[in-house]
Amino acid sequence: MRRLLLSLVLALSLLLAGCGTGRESSGVLLYFCTDPNDHSQLHGPAIQSQPYLGPSGPGVEELVSALLAGPTQDGLVSPFPQGLSLQSWALEDGLLTLNFSEQYGGLADISLTLADYCLVLTLSQVEGVDTVQIQSAGHTYHSRSHQTMKADEVLTDQSLPEEVLHPSDEEN
Repeated sequence: MRRLLLSLVLALSLLLAGCGTGRESSGVLLYFCTDPNDHSQLHGPAIQSQPYLGPSGPGVEELVSALLAGPTQDGLVSPFPQGLSLQSWALEDGLLTLNFSEQYGGLADISLTLADYCLVLTLSQVEGVDTVQIQSAGHTYHSRSHQTMKADEVLTDQSLPEEVLHPSDEEN
């Protein structure tokens, strides 16, 4: 069962392949989900970025506000539930802890993973942020394999080990 769950998580991670828009930008990027109804992107990445258009040097609150406002670029959609708000945040020793309203607790499975990594990829650009922990109404998710996440954990098809891409049929 554990092997099946790991395989499922790794397979779903393939959806995150090729993050980015292909645009060259020296500024901060906001990460959103690719619109599943955009048929021109059926086989592309699940997460893409768009440039942050606010004031330079944005902090946590500015970037979260921009994410919750939703994308302005065609082909992108917000992974966040309606009515979601940031209740508090703290940055200590490189760990950014975000506490969102209870709506975040309604996310599960791939929806939760995509929302988590849109936040992690975006907020890891803030100076001093090494890892991110996300809470809903003050509670962490016990279903996550780990509570803190890093931007470099986002898997792309190039970063998966060969045994994940081509598993053997081991029966032990």
